[in-house]
Amino acid sequence: MSAKPKYINREITWLKFNARVLQEARDKSVPLLERLRFLGIYSNNLDEFYKVRYATVLRALQLDHAAYSNIIEEQSLKSLLNDIQDVVEMQQKSYDDTYEQILKEMEQENIYFLDDTEVEENFAEFLDNFYQNKLSHTIAIYLWEPNIEKIPELRDEANYLVVKLGNRRDEKPKSEKFINKVKKWFSAEVKTSPTSSKENTYAIIEIPTHLFSRFVVLPKKDGKDYIIMLEDVIRYKLKEIFEIFEFETIEAHSFKASKDAELDLDQDVQRSFMDRISRSVEGRRRGEPVRLVYDKDIAEDTLDYLKKILHIDRYDSLSPGGKYHNKRDFIGFPNLGKKHLEYEKIKPLVPPALRNVKSYIREIEKRDHLIYAPYADFSILLKFLRQAAIDPKVESIKITAYRVASESQIMSALVNAAKNGKKVTAVLELRARFDEANNVNWSKILQDEGVQVIFGVADLKVHSKIGLVTYRENEEKKRIAFISTGNFHEKTARIYTDYTLLTSHKEISEEVSEVFDFFESNYKVKKYKHLILSPHEMRYKIEEKINREIENKKKGFPAQINIKVNSLSDKKMIDKLYKANKVGVEVRLVVRGICCLIPGIKGLSENIKAISVVDKFLEHPRLYWFKNGGEDEVYISSADWMPRNIDHRVEVGCPILDPQLKKEVMNTFELSFTDNIKGRIHNNTLDEIYQENELPPNRSQVSIYNYYKNLYQ
Repeated sequence: MSAKPKYINREITWLKFNARVLQEARDKSVPLLERLRFLGIYSNNLDEFYKVRYATVLRALQLDHAAYSNIIEEQSLKSLLNDIQDVVEMQQKSYDDTYEQILKEMEQENIYFLDDTEVEENFAEFLDNFYQNKLSHTIAIYLWEPNIEKIPELRDEANYLVVKLGNRRDEKPKSEKFINKVKKWFSAEVKTSPTSSKENTYAIIEIPTHLFSRFVVLPKKDGKDYIIMLEDVIRYKLKEIFEIFEFETIEAHSFKASKDAELDLDQDVQRSFMDRISRSVEGRRRGEPVRLVYDKDIAEDTLDYLKKILHIDRYDSLSPGGKYHNKRDFIGFPNLGKKHLEYEKIKPLVPPALRNVKSYIREIEKRDHLIYAPYADFSILLKFLRQAAIDPKVESIKITAYRVASESQIMSALVNAAKNGKKVTAVLELRARFDEANNVNWSKILQDEGVQVIFGVADLKVHSKIGLVTYRENEEKKRIAFISTGNFHEKTARIYTDYTLLTSHKEISEEVSEVFDFFESNYKVKKYKHLILSPHEMRYKIEEKINREIENKKKGFPAQINIKVNSLSDKKMIDKLYKANKVGVEVRLVVRGICCLIPGIKGLSENIKAISVVDKFLEHPRLYWFKNGGEDEVYISSADWMPRNIDHRVEVGCPILDPQLKKEVMNTFELSFTDNIKGRIHNNTLDEIYQENELPPNRSQVSIYNYYKNLYQ
């Protein structure tokens, strides 16, 4: 009899996380439009999963098995792909049922979806005007004959319809005049050849969701709101679009193809790193498809044609679905003026000491401050940087940037500082997946404005979230550091929970300065007393702290390990927690997403409990709290407990030294860990079970906001 497994496969546990997102869409206590948006989040997550995680497994199966290391026990790559498909198919059924239920409930709120077959006469004029004046000249159409195999590269983020024109009656080759007419009308790439009258013509239409909302709001009627999907407007006008053709039948079905998102960096050393990244992002458009999702009602010959031109092979995922795909667009579904169907927006709070501040530098010199967004106002950091940009005492500003907004106020503040003569340094990570193009664009803007831009570290992604303001007062050089668990991104700060520490602590700010020295000169690797850094120190320092808890437990001293991260997949770290469990150390984990550790197994992990919180805001902070014999040590960090974060990225963890702030972090952890409304128990099954305890009802995100409201009174 084989031993019980010690780990859950990373990909399967990620799918379990997405199941929790789907639970939010099913939860009738969640406002109706938010449930629809959770369906969008689920779809967006799954798209990214196939483009990144599934593609990685597929690449390993086809090219190099050693490229994938998260196999457990005797599981093969092929069986893992099958397991993934089984889980996704099971979730897809739940997704479809949930979607249909939400549509019914929306009708009870007088919100109706119409498709192209249900357009009433009083909407026809509106749609005619919308099509003629806005839509008709934005549609891209690609036409091919059946013997043409090569097609233009399809955009990964786009929506498409595949159109079949059946049994054409014309047998004559298309004239050059005719082809030019089609090009002029449709901006279409046309390739033709003589064919018999019984052959079909296929076309692909790109739905211009990059120009229009996917959801076309029709005029109200009898107090009811009506929505039609953009692709249904095209279906409604399909015969008109192709009226220059002679056909007996015409049909259109939606599809989407998810492509391998891995960047293929060319090794041309004469090209700049930024240029190589730019070329690689462009090359991503030509990535191999790994998943084809299509309307299950599509004709078999049309599907075969799609598979042929997209080069879908037996290892790629084929997912028959409903009429509509790319449901990630539901994230942006309009509220139609029905605020009662959305979450009530919270007003971010400002700590009393940071209200109506004349000088942020003066206030931070007095004591450390902690911003826990979105409960606390992230704009505090923006105002601090804006003030630093014009303060005559400030000499330099340094910051790391992994993901920033396309219209970033943080980046704008850096430009402002550079224009005022400050020395500004931005460490920009060009390899931040799916943000490469945005970061390349910002790097050009910053360089043009005189900012020193450092493009990360060779072979290491810079994922740390740190900044440093240096100023001079009475000839003395002083520093203020800011260290965060999340990106310096004002838009995500409204929907992600993250800690940001502002400190003038001399040793911590000096160590942050030394990290920036490392970015400028990678050979300057130092040891740190306060910070914990990957890849040089983080693993052994955390292991030392776990070992200390083990020894404290053996000696009868207070011992406990509390960890909050997005993902836990590092097997060495998991084994250390299992070792702590063996001597009776209590281990409490709040892991939002991937959790390869299996808690609650006798003889392995009976003293370990792990939960996940999925709610209104995306849980994003990383914190490590060690009981340390009663003298609690608390760190905030940018690093999840995954091999990539600990061994292959530059990450920074920082201690919280201020007693009041340390208490805040510990208290908010307790609220998360005891969540019995939105907390789910991690286990080794596919069942997502809500946590139950004897405590009063605690929805942690609401409780934390109320905690800060009381604290800041």
